[in-house]
Amino acid sequence: MNVSNRKVHKFIGLVVSVQLLLWTISGIFFSFNKIDQIRGENYLKSVEQVTPQKISRISFDEAKELVIEKTYLKPISVEEITEEKRGSEFRGRNLPLYKLSSLDSSDKEVNVYIDPSLGKIVAIRTFEWRLWDLMWGLHIMDWRDRDDINNLLLKIFSILALISSITGIILFFRPKSKA
Repeated sequence: MNVSNRKVHKFIGLVVSVQLLLWTISGIFFSFNKIDQIRGENYLKSVEQVTPQKISRISFDEAKELVIEKTYLKPISVEEITEEKRGSEFRGRNLPLYKLSSLDSSDKEVNVYIDPSLGKIVAIRTFEWRLWDLMWGLHIMDWRDRDDINNLLLKIFSILALISSITGIILFFRPKSKA
């Protein structure tokens, strides 16, 4: 069986091209969006540099007051989160957390997460953050948790993309054989 280098290159290129397209699209998305707005820092009245101390647990009403005091948002409802949820927008945070569904000045929904033991805002999540998170998952090929940049699939596709690029350069300068 005679398999030419060009056929192998075309096959690898076909397999890798979809992921290359996703890497390019997500990379463009990342470069055109400011990370401080993605993180919701634009909703904070000021960025605190104080190391929070453990306090007695704050109430739902105190959590709402904290959002009013520290952000430009209007809290609507509060719920307590006590269980980890895979791939959630609060992943990586110590539990329990308070999730405050809030509205910004243009009535867009914004979730604010507060650590009730510290009385501190630990995350702000917007539609833009969720889109960023989706793009990040596509970029690192970890579609479920969006945290593992050392996954096997990413390594395999990165190596295949490198092989495809190198063979493409070689084939570009190599005359096409007459078959």
